[in-house]
Amino acid sequence: MALEVLVAAFVLTQLCYAVVNCGLLALFLRRPANVVDERTLGRVLEANGGRIGREDEQSSRVAIQTDGGSPKDERGSPERKHSLGPDCRLPPALRRRIHVFVPLIHGRWRGLESTLASIAAQSYPTSLVSVTVVYEPRETDALALEGAIDAERPPGLEVETLSLDAAARAVEQTRGAGAPAGGGGVESGNPPENGERAWWATGTGTSPTAATMLTAAFESRSVAADDLVAVFEAGSWLPVDAFELAVAGLEEYDVVQTKHTVRDVDAGILPLLDSMATAAWSDLGHRSSTGPYHLLGSGYLATGRVLEDVTAWRRRTGDDVPLGLAASHRGNALGVVDRYVRLDCPAGLEAWLDRKRAWTRDLYRRFFARGWSGVDDLRCWSGTLLLQSLALLSVVGVPAAALVAVLSAGGASVALPLTVQLLVGFNVIVWAYYCLRAYRAAWDAVPFRSWPHGIAYSILANPFSQALYATLWAAPICLGLVDLARGDA
Repeated sequence: MALEVLVAAFVLTQLCYAVVNCGLLALFLRRPANVVDERTLGRVLEANGGRIGREDEQSSRVAIQTDGGSPKDERGSPERKHSLGPDCRLPPALRRRIHVFVPLIHGRWRGLESTLASIAAQSYPTSLVSVTVVYEPRETDALALEGAIDAERPPGLEVETLSLDAAARAVEQTRGAGAPAGGGGVESGNPPENGERAWWATGTGTSPTAATMLTAAFESRSVAADDLVAVFEAGSWLPVDAFELAVAGLEEYDVVQTKHTVRDVDAGILPLLDSMATAAWSDLGHRSSTGPYHLLGSGYLATGRVLEDVTAWRRRTGDDVPLGLAASHRGNALGVVDRYVRLDCPAGLEAWLDRKRAWTRDLYRRFFARGWSGVDDLRCWSGTLLLQSLALLSVVGVPAAALVAVLSAGGASVALPLTVQLLVGFNVIVWAYYCLRAYRAAWDAVPFRSWPHGIAYSILANPFSQALYATLWAAPICLGLVDLARGDA
């Protein structure tokens, strides 16, 4: 009887796997039309009377600096002068001021110095970049933060700190001078009621407190219509040509989003596996420039004009949707920068579960929000829902497949019809192709110190460990759904 139940569970999960894999295969085979890379830069330069050379095209593809400051090529060298204008391939007419907002959540600024260093090492002119570190005064020691920034501030980079209280006062003073009202005041550390003030920065991966910080910073800073706003969390590490490509991409798109991976893959097995999974998900996440899309909590850029337009639309309609969905509703096209911003990942299981649980809870809170048609929902959420369906199926599917394989190898009579065998073969082929795509994305995203390091990474992140990691994802998914059902924040 137990054998029959095992075989039935195996067959049922394989059937469900096949359905999910068909959807994934459609995503794999759909060529992205909104990639921002050297070809985009070449088109922009040609349109402005210049062109990109083949040597530049090849060299910039590997222009990624390691965390330890060891350059992979001359463009990422920390010894370079900080007046980086001559290295920027964009003509002066296309270079725009970039306001970088970095919110500090719960007073944590671990990795902030690395983020500032990678911003200062950009090929984009440092004189056009300003960084605003936003903090909540009840959770952050202002003097300690200022001291840490002053000690690690890269030469030539403008870095300011802004408390949430000061941002709120600046906004209210501006409105008192005649600026249009947009809701109640910003209270220190507390999200605005009904999302009226923090709305545009909310979305997957962005907590309500961070959204409040970002919105207050945007409204209290003088952001011109053609200026760019970039959002990065503390600990982010940027490839040296990220800004250059993003600015070029904004000549063709209204909003651009970088891809993501994990920064310290040597911190443990969870960061290592998460680096491959995140890189693969980022590679599949946005495959169209039109239609509803999500922006991640870090690594997106938009113009002040787009943000103001979406803000006005939000205030007029009262729709409580995050920035990506609101921007797509306004017809703003999305470009995906073919560069991987590296973020921190918790090495401990408990911290990893907490972060993924919060991410899933916010994800499904947005998913169940009203205001989008079924077709739009399917286009927007298909990739995420398919991958999370794989995680939930794997709770039963992986153990069942392992037991069937062990019993068959041990001589037990496990008879599977030809149709089931073909089904299993199809699932194995799709999984192998997914692993191949995941390896390709990870090799593109992770800067290995040497070829032995890359080989060791590839051995540890094998298809079996990836399957176990996908199964582990079922825990935060279920916990996040339980939180959502209970109404827990």
